[in-house]
Amino acid sequence: MKSWTRTQPLAGILAAGAAFAVAAMVVSGCSNVTKTLRGGQAIGFANATRDEEKARALTDVAMRRDALSKAYDKYLSVIADDPTGSFSNRARYAAAQIKKELTVPGGKNYDEAIELLNQIVATTPTGYRAGLARSEIAAVNKNRQTIRDAQRTFDNTPADASDKMRLDALEALYEVGRSFEVLRDYHTSIEKHRELIRLADGWRKSDSDDFARKAARSQFQIGSIYFYRLYDYATGWPEFVRVFETYPTTFESEQAQSLLKRAKVSLDGILADQEYIRSKRKEKASEFKASGRRVNPNELYGVYGEQVAQTYLNIAQAWERDPLRNLPNAVDNYRQLVEDLWNQGFIASDAMYQIGRLYQDNGEYENAIEAYDELFERFPQAFRRGEAVYAQAVCYETIREFEIAYRQYQAAASLGTDTPFFRAAEQKVRQFEQDEDGDGLKFYQEQQAGTSDKPSSATAN
Repeated sequence: MKSWTRTQPLAGILAAGAAFAVAAMVVSGCSNVTKTLRGGQAIGFANATRDEEKARALTDVAMRRDALSKAYDKYLSVIADDPTGSFSNRARYAAAQIKKELTVPGGKNYDEAIELLNQIVATTPTGYRAGLARSEIAAVNKNRQTIRDAQRTFDNTPADASDKMRLDALEALYEVGRSFEVLRDYHTSIEKHRELIRLADGWRKSDSDDFARKAARSQFQIGSIYFYRLYDYATGWPEFVRVFETYPTTFESEQAQSLLKRAKVSLDGILADQEYIRSKRKEKASEFKASGRRVNPNELYGVYGEQVAQTYLNIAQAWERDPLRNLPNAVDNYRQLVEDLWNQGFIASDAMYQIGRLYQDNGEYENAIEAYDELFERFPQAFRRGEAVYAQAVCYETIREFEIAYRQYQAAASLGTDTPFFRAAEQKVRQFEQDEDGDGLKFYQEQQAGTSDKPSSATAN
């Protein structure tokens, strides 16, 4: 790709984005990891989760949608296998998220997602997952109501409205677009922003008036949806270009230029690293692996294993950092490293830890716990083992598994005073061991039972 400048022709920038989109699919999304979960339903859930991971790492929007549909069907199979099993509600929650994204444009089947979430509440009304489900249901209903109210405001704007009324109408339409985005109906969101841009362009009188600024904001948002929701850089790239070409004096113009400059550096680096991996991968071994045969790392990369492992690590880190912030591709490349180059213990174990960290940072605490478990099982001597023990304790506490969290905090505190997490782990252990009301039950036991450790007023007196 040629070096990016503001004066570079649009065709050149488009070609750059398209070249990246094709290349990105060559290396990513082809590992097939079996997690440490045990049992038929657990394996089914793990396979569905991995299929979802791979689907979200796909660049092509149509391919991603099809792959997500297949992952959705696998989650439903997990539920059908045992509707009250330990993985059923996790499958329902994951399926509900996908269902929102696969919704008919305009949101005609969100009710199916809500029904899955309601099943979670019905089966475990007081659990952590039920709390998430209730929040999701409330968010869906709130955004659907926002869409109805804001669309009504927009639709009731008269043709001869004043500039203020027109600006209010555009603001309402922007709210509609953002609400569809929150609901994961990205294409309807984009349509609403495009409608706003058409109207604002027709009403604006200069390149820097309020109408121009609202149009620039929506144009920037369209690019952001492609970049950070659909991970479609080839389509999103020219959308950002239109911001500074069409609205050069707006705040968003400067933002878009800066974003594309930084994105190009990151994407160029990823492309170069991907080409290096391809150049070192042995063709015959790759064919064997593609056919389903187990291939060891030396067969794939020979003496270049360590360098390739470090390159995978570089790619994953580039995906997760600003300005790309593409967590699906980051996880996919970390997993590829672990699967293909497990013999590079130091680097591979770090990749496994990073998968857990990314899940944890993204609020997917149960997936994070399983990733840390996989780290313990596959890399028992991992240099980040202690950090993972403490991180797993935090995850268990977050999902309200207080007894397990207590044991994990104890384990983390026992690893020594020189660890960066020792003080925090020790404080948690002390907190969990308190018995303020003197009933013989420690704080973590009260928390697990959903009871209070505070002395009653009668006891206090």
